[in-house]
Amino acid sequence: MKVSLLKVALLAAASPLVFTASVQAQDSSPRQVEVITVTAQQREQAAQSVPISIGAYGAEQLEAAGVRDIKDLISLAPGLMVTSTQSETITTARIRGIGTVGDNFGLESSVGVYIDGVFRARNGVGFGDLGEIERVEVLRGPQGTLFGKNTSAGVLNVVTRGPEFEFGAGAELQVGNYDLRRASGFVTGPIVEDQLAFRLYGVRGQRDGYMNLTVREPGGTRTTQSDDQDYYSIRGQLLWTPNAMVSGRIIADFTDRSEFCCSAAQYVTAPGPAALIGAVGGQVLNPANPSARQAFANREYAQNVTDRGISAEFDFDFNGATLTSVTSWRRWENDRTQDVDYTSADIGYRADGNSTRVERFDQEFRLTGVNGPLDWLVGGIYSRENLDLNDAIRFGSDWEFYLGLAASAGAGLAPNPLFLSQTLNTVAGVPLFTPGSVLPAGSGVNQDVYDQRSESWAVFTHNTYQLTENFAITGGLRWTSETKDVVASFSTRPTPGCAFLEGIFGPDPIAGTAGTPLAGLAPLICLPYARSSLDANGYDQSRTDEELSGTIRATLDISDDVMIYAGYSRGFKAGGYNLDRQFNGPTVGGSYVNPDSSFRPETVDSWEIGFKSQLFNNSLQLNGNFFYQTIDDFQLNTFTGLAFVVENVAEIESRGVEFDFTWATPVDGLDISGGYAYVDARYGDNLGTLPPALSRLPGSRISLTPQHSVNGQFIYQQPIGNNLLFQLAGDARWVSDYNTGSDLAPGKAQPSFALFNGRVGIGSENGQWAVELWGRNLTDETYVQVAFDQFAQTGTYGGFLGAPRTYGVTLRSRF
Repeated sequence: MKVSLLKVALLAAASPLVFTASVQAQDSSPRQVEVITVTAQQREQAAQSVPISIGAYGAEQLEAAGVRDIKDLISLAPGLMVTSTQSETITTARIRGIGTVGDNFGLESSVGVYIDGVFRARNGVGFGDLGEIERVEVLRGPQGTLFGKNTSAGVLNVVTRGPEFEFGAGAELQVGNYDLRRASGFVTGPIVEDQLAFRLYGVRGQRDGYMNLTVREPGGTRTTQSDDQDYYSIRGQLLWTPNAMVSGRIIADFTDRSEFCCSAAQYVTAPGPAALIGAVGGQVLNPANPSARQAFANREYAQNVTDRGISAEFDFDFNGATLTSVTSWRRWENDRTQDVDYTSADIGYRADGNSTRVERFDQEFRLTGVNGPLDWLVGGIYSRENLDLNDAIRFGSDWEFYLGLAASAGAGLAPNPLFLSQTLNTVAGVPLFTPGSVLPAGSGVNQDVYDQRSESWAVFTHNTYQLTENFAITGGLRWTSETKDVVASFSTRPTPGCAFLEGIFGPDPIAGTAGTPLAGLAPLICLPYARSSLDANGYDQSRTDEELSGTIRATLDISDDVMIYAGYSRGFKAGGYNLDRQFNGPTVGGSYVNPDSSFRPETVDSWEIGFKSQLFNNSLQLNGNFFYQTIDDFQLNTFTGLAFVVENVAEIESRGVEFDFTWATPVDGLDISGGYAYVDARYGDNLGTLPPALSRLPGSRISLTPQHSVNGQFIYQQPIGNNLLFQLAGDARWVSDYNTGSDLAPGKAQPSFALFNGRVGIGSENGQWAVELWGRNLTDETYVQVAFDQFAQTGTYGGFLGAPRTYGVTLRSRF
C-alpha cells in the first residue's frame, strides 16, 4: 500500500504527463528513457542511482540545443546561471544562486569546472568551444568530498568523446548571420588493434561582433563591431589498453583566441555624467537604449588567449580493486587592452602590458573497490598553481578636464574644467598649477605586478555501505590544506593633483583631507590607480587554510522504480588575496608596509532531501529535491565605479526546490524533458560593518539569482522514407526578475524574460549526413548579463548584453 501511495503522489506531481503516460503504459512495447552514465561519485553509475541533485545531459540533447560552451548550458539546466563581463574569459557560473564574480583573479570559483576529469583553475579558463561533447553533468550543492577545492556551490563536469577501435571520421560546417563561419572535424581509429587507438579533433570559428561600436579617433569617428569571435582549437587523444588490467587515456589540447571583446551598452544613463562626457568631446547613448546594442570607445579592445594542456588518466585493476591516477598540466595566457570608461571620451584605459598567466599541475590518486556490502574509495591529490597578473591602467588625455567638470558640478557650482587647478592653487597658497589651465593631462600611469603561488594537499574517502537490500548509507570526509603566497610590486606616476595631495597629507590623502575643503575631491583626485604610497614596499604575504569537510547521505529504494534520499554536505573554498590595490595597515616614510589584502575562506553547509523515479517501465523519469544551504564568509567582489571592493559577507541562506523530468512520449520519436528551480538566496540581516557601496545587502536577495527558472526541450525524430530521417527540436528558458549587480543597485535589475531556440533538419537514417537550420534567441530578446557602474560616472550603468538572435545552417557528415 505504501508503494502505491508514493507512486500516486509522484504522478500527481507530474499531472500534465499522467494521462498520456498511462496510455503508453498499456502499450505492449513502450519506449524508454535512455540511461545516462555519470561519474558524479568518481565511479561510473546510472544518473538515476546517484543520491544527489544532478542534471545529466547526453550528446543528443546537447547537440539538439546547440551547446558549444558552458554558457550555452543555461538553455537546458534549471537554476544554472553563467555570465561573462569585461572579457569572455571572465566567465562566472552560479548554482543555487552561489557563484563568485570573476573580474578579480584573486577570487577562485565556487562552481568547479572539470573537463575530462581535469579541474580548470577559473570558470573563464574553461570557457571556449568544447568540441565533441559526450555528456555534461551539473552537480548541485557542495561536491568537495570528491571533487575538492572550489566546488562549494557545485560542479560542471564535461566529458568529451574518446578514441574508438573502429575507424571513423566526420566533418561539420556552420554558416550563419553575423558572418558566422565554423568548421570542425574528427578522425578516430586503431593504431594497434585492441591496444592503442587515437582521436584527433579540430575546430576553427569566426564571427562578426554583436555590438555596434563608435570609436572616436583624432580625425573623427568610425563605426565598427565588437564582441566578435576568432579562434581555433585542436585536441589529440590516445587510448591505451595493453591488457585487461590496464587502460589509459592521454589528452593534449591547444586553443588560440584572438578577439575584439567586450564592449558594453549604456543600461542606465545619468544626465549629469552624460553632459560632462559630451563636454569633453565624448559620446554616450542618452537616454539609454540597450536594444540598440550601441557602444562607444576611443580605443579598441583586444583579447588574445592561449590555452594548452596535457593530461593522463590510467586505471590499474588488481585484487578486486582499481587504482586510478590522473595527472594534468595546464597553462592559460591572456593579454588584453580595454577602454575602461566605456565612452568615446579619453578618460581611462588598459594599455599593452595587461596580462594574466595561470599555470597549474595536479596529481590525483584514487583507490576504489567493493567488499561485500561496502563500496569504498580513498584518495589523495596534490595541486600547484602559479598565477602571474600584470595590470596597466592609464588615465587618458580627457581625465583632468573631465574631473574638473565633475568636481565643480559636485560642489554645486557651474561646471568648470579649471576647478581642480584653481582649488589646489588656493589650498597651496601659490600658483602651483598654471592659472587658467586644467591640470596636466594623461600623466597617471601605473603598472601593478602580482605573483601568486598556491599549493594544495588533500586526502579523502567516500564510501557506501548497503545495510539492507533497499537501504544504504554514504559517508565521505576530506581534509584540505592550501597555502598561498603573493608578492606584489607597484610602479605609479601619480596624476599631478594626487601627487600634490600626497605631498601634503601623506600616504592617505583621503583620510588626511577629512574636514578640509578638499574632503569631497580627494577620492576623485586620488583614485587607487593614482596613489603612489604602495610603490616603495608592495606586498609580500602568505596564508594557509585547513578544513575538514564531508558528506553523509541515506538512500532508500522504495521500489525498483522509486528511490528517496536525504543528506548533508559541507563545502569549503580557501581564502586568498584581492589582486587589486589595497590601502590599509601601518605606514613608514610615507608608504604603506605590507597592507593586508586577504579575505577569509568560504564554507557552505547544505541539507537536501529528494527522490528519483523511473515510472511506466522507465518511459518517464521524474526527480525532485528540497534544499537548504547556509554560506558563511561569502567572498564578494564589487566594482563601485572607482575601484573593486572585496569583502567576506558574513552569511547567506539559500533554500528552494528543484524538479526535472525526461519523458519518452507515446508519440514515436518524440522525447520531452524539462525542469523547474525555485531558489530563494538571501544575505543575512546582520552582516556587520560593510562598505557604503554594499549597504543594500542585509536581508536582500543576492545578485544574479532569479527565484524561478523553467527549462524545457523537445526532440522529435521520424523516418520519412528513402532512408531519410526528419528531426525537429526546440528548447526554452524562462527566468523571473533578478538584480545583476553585486551592490544590488535598483538600476541594475533585469526583468523576467524568456529565450527560445529551435532546430529543424533532415539527414540519413544511418547518421552519415545531415542538414539543419537552426536559430537561437528566436524572439531577439535583449537582456543584460551583468550591469555595472561605469568608471567615474555616478548613476550611469553599463551592461554586458546576452547574445541577440542568431540563425544559420549546419552541414554534417560522419562515416
